[in-house]
Amino acid sequence: MYPDELVRTAGEELPSPRVPKKKKVSVQERKEHLIAFLFILPPIVGFLIFTALSVVFTFIYSFQNYNSLSGISENVGFANYIDLFTHVTRAPLFGKAIVNTLVLLLSVPFSMILGLILAGLLRLGEIKGSKFFQVLYYVPAVSSAVALNIVWNYIFRSNGVFNTLLGLDVIWLDGDVTIKVAIIFKNSLNSMGGAMILYLAGMLNVPRDLYEASSLDGAGKVRQFFSITLPLISPVTFYLLITGVIGGLQSYADAQVFAAGNTGATTIVYFIWQQGIQGNNNQGLASAASVLLAVLIMIVTLIQFKFSNKWVYEE
Repeated sequence: MYPDELVRTAGEELPSPRVPKKKKVSVQERKEHLIAFLFILPPIVGFLIFTALSVVFTFIYSFQNYNSLSGISENVGFANYIDLFTHVTRAPLFGKAIVNTLVLLLSVPFSMILGLILAGLLRLGEIKGSKFFQVLYYVPAVSSAVALNIVWNYIFRSNGVFNTLLGLDVIWLDGDVTIKVAIIFKNSLNSMGGAMILYLAGMLNVPRDLYEASSLDGAGKVRQFFSITLPLISPVTFYLLITGVIGGLQSYADAQVFAAGNTGATTIVYFIWQQGIQGNNNQGLASAASVLLAVLIMIVTLIQFKFSNKWVYEE
């Protein structure tokens, strides 16, 4: 269309734009869409029933004095939340559970450091039979948490392997401090394999020309590691930190299986289990503690994301 054709008088109507015709969906495409929907339907239904509904009911029960055995339920407002911080016996237990949970998070940075060291050694070829060790170190990461805690419980007993090999006479499982040390130690070793695999994958994605260019400038292996490798694998570090902290805040097997009820290892999730299931049947109080745990996880995660742009590398 030429410019002079675009000139219209005031009373002349402009032609309406053509609306593109909708593409007809064939029967074969409809079948493919239906099959795809049927494949994703089971996880969606499972999420709605076992996760979404659970979250909704947990929030509702946190404002009630609810007992599933008796079926009694009455609205109590914020009484359950207040009870967690003011009750004569339950408040100290909940406070100690929070402190224990936060202290046991020390295993997260330790496992990351150990995994980083192992990945660096494997990347440099300093360990012979590296493929074998990759599998060996990764086994705990894919093993049952309950099975691992049973094995570690035997190792840390007074007459267990740990004391026997080191010639010690320490009661690891009964002390308030020693049980925390044992849990941090075992969790660091259990998780370092997963960290190692992810760090190794991150290191393999670092462009080799960066190392070659830095070598020409006189940078050694140590300088290359801290100036090139660490910054470029910072997304892996961030991922491990996020998932490790979230998993650590939800720790349960450490207190139930490994520590066998030692109050020095009572975590928030174990406290929830005690109040809601183990004899007390106070689902309202347990629900309130669950809501507070969810809020704590969200706050910690948001803080980590808030400061991630200061140190996480982005292309």
